[in-house]
Amino acid sequence: DRYVDMNGDVTIYLKRGDEMIYHSKEDATAAQATIRFAAITSLTTIKYNLPEATRITSLDQIKVMEGDRQVAVTGLSTLNNKVTHGVVTVAEELDLSKTYTLEIEGLEAKTVVPTTVFDSPEFISRYTYDGNDLGATINADGSTTFKVWAPTASKVVLNLFTAGHDVAAHANLDMTKADRGVWELTVPETGHGTYYTYSVTTAVGTQEAVDPYAKACGVNGDRGMVIDLDSTDPADWENDKVVTLEKYTDATIWEIHVRDFSNTVQDSQYKGKYLAFTERGLKNENGIPVGVDYLVDLGVTHVHLLPVYDYATVDETKLDTPQFNWGYDPKNYNVPEGSYSTDPYHGEVRIKEYKQMVQGLHDAGLGVIMDVVYNHTYDGNSAFNRIVPYYYYRYTPTGANTSASGCGNDTASERYMFRKFMVDSVRYWASEYDLDGFRFDLMGLHDLQTMQEIETAVHEVNPEALIYGEGWTMGATVDGSDQANQGNISKITTTTGIGTVAVFNDVIRDGLKGSTFDTLSTGFISGSYAANKLKIQFGINGGTGIAATWNVKNQMSVNYMSAHDNHSLWDKLAISNPNDSVETRMAMNKLGAGIIMVSKGIPFMQAGEEMMRSKDGDENSYKSSDAVNNIRWNTLAEGSDAYAMMLYYKGLIEMRKAYPILGTDGSVKITYGSFGTDGMSALYEAADGTRALVLINPTSQAFPYTLEGQWNLIADSTRAGSQVLATESGNITVDGISIRVYLAK
Repeated sequence: DRYVDMNGDVTIYLKRGDEMIYHSKEDATAAQATIRFAAITSLTTIKYNLPEATRITSLDQIKVMEGDRQVAVTGLSTLNNKVTHGVVTVAEELDLSKTYTLEIEGLEAKTVVPTTVFDSPEFISRYTYDGNDLGATINADGSTTFKVWAPTASKVVLNLFTAGHDVAAHANLDMTKADRGVWELTVPETGHGTYYTYSVTTAVGTQEAVDPYAKACGVNGDRGMVIDLDSTDPADWENDKVVTLEKYTDATIWEIHVRDFSNTVQDSQYKGKYLAFTERGLKNENGIPVGVDYLVDLGVTHVHLLPVYDYATVDETKLDTPQFNWGYDPKNYNVPEGSYSTDPYHGEVRIKEYKQMVQGLHDAGLGVIMDVVYNHTYDGNSAFNRIVPYYYYRYTPTGANTSASGCGNDTASERYMFRKFMVDSVRYWASEYDLDGFRFDLMGLHDLQTMQEIETAVHEVNPEALIYGEGWTMGATVDGSDQANQGNISKITTTTGIGTVAVFNDVIRDGLKGSTFDTLSTGFISGSYAANKLKIQFGINGGTGIAATWNVKNQMSVNYMSAHDNHSLWDKLAISNPNDSVETRMAMNKLGAGIIMVSKGIPFMQAGEEMMRSKDGDENSYKSSDAVNNIRWNTLAEGSDAYAMMLYYKGLIEMRKAYPILGTDGSVKITYGSFGTDGMSALYEAADGTRALVLINPTSQAFPYTLEGQWNLIADSTRAGSQVLATESGNITVDGISIRVYLAK
């Protein structure tokens, strides 16, 4: 992560184990070698890492200092060995709230920081805190009690403000260290509307931090806010109800970004805001319903919102300037994002408007799923790290953050207090905001126990909530057998809910359209039939089969072709099949949608997939312009290709709802090559004797097929729905690049 300006003639010198960049050999030679990292690994041991292999022949060459006081050293694991690292044993128990320095003869000294000591039985038994009162709690007498877990702090100061920005603190109050590493203070005549931060002194110095448990904040999330949550409830909130499901597979999910949803809706009073989801009766310039009315008509059951917690990269003080980000850069996990509110300066506004959004979608019969990103934060020195340095993240032996997420700082869900935070956080969102589900970003970075506890907590609040995530295998930051990935997810059991934890099915995704990571590759619907047949069977069977090294139970498979990541489906087809006509690519799109809708599991789509959404070929639009990311509602016009595609998706959703045998009930027997060379048939049989037949022709050539007995056609290449289109028997023709769905008459 180092860089050099290469303008002109440049010479640089680097030294192993030294992060500095030198521009002369003299400076590099003169620089004193330093200890790379020194860490408390237990209450009596310190591990060090050196830039070069070094031989220590006497304990006298090592000093551990606590200020001016020398701590006796009793052992070194590598005495007389030439090595780059070793473990120093000291004669007394180290006090984690004090600052120690490690000195090795000939090297620059290094401050010692706690790291894997956090995993020691001694630390866990002394500092595990099970209370549910962290954060700011308003008391009946008008006072507020502040509590923060900071076991390694030597001092914590509560800073109080009258506003969420600009004004200086009007009070700086010392907090008291109580049991199990919790610092607390009750402040009289302090309640709703008070803003606050903590200044925490640890081995790395004094740092100011927002309370991780804050439920409200000021502009840009730099100060927490004491909040009376009851005052944020919109009218009739007590009667708000979550969406009712009997099973996960009853859901059809539509994934959207808050800003994308309404930016181009001409008549919306709340473009890019939470409140756009409360508006009804909106139409585009062609008179077609848009917004919430469109979703109701389309027939989806749940709206999956890209991150709507408070994230870092949009400046809430400059909302007149176009800014865009998906929001996968968490800052305050328990606070709604302020840029989607009408007033980000007053913490209560974003909370009320978020609830109004949920209420509006619930009133329309739509569930609300929140995208959560607990696997990393915006930067490694987050509020968590400022309060308890090195506890909440995973590190390499040299003290660098691990980055299996690709975001520079992997969090440590396996540590008790971060696991507790995650569980507390999703329980809070589910209960306070009446949410209908959660989608976990890079879920494979979390451990199974954490996801099991989350499943229990969420379903205790809402047994019908959906829980699903990205189950990719994520390096070695968590032992492979403990990762909440596709291969292990079936180990999570159902408690009180209608399902467990589902995973995204990338097998059917890439099998249908070609590899996400090779834009020119084609899939089953776009030209590569035989190579992808097992992947399609795997998807139709709900995440079971031989096409992958993993299988799921109970159809806990999220089946999809496109999501916010990577190319939109329409762009992928355009890039991989540039010589095909629009009509041919539309047939591919419809075929893929049909296969998703007859697959066991949970159908999922990127918003706009059903209207041939394009991002102009932008593969990673996380911070691209509104013009690239907006839903282009005006493409919907009677007679347009986009409108025809939308009607086809609408019919497929209606068909799936009307005939559960296609998505949930019964078994499926799939035969490849049942007509032509590459035609596929799937025979569904339910316990009550109901049967369905799906014929799939991915090739451009039409083929004959013989139906045994009479069948009611409910979907073909142009129409789908709950109504019978025709009754057929005997010899029929299966058009090229098409699907036909039948019910036994």
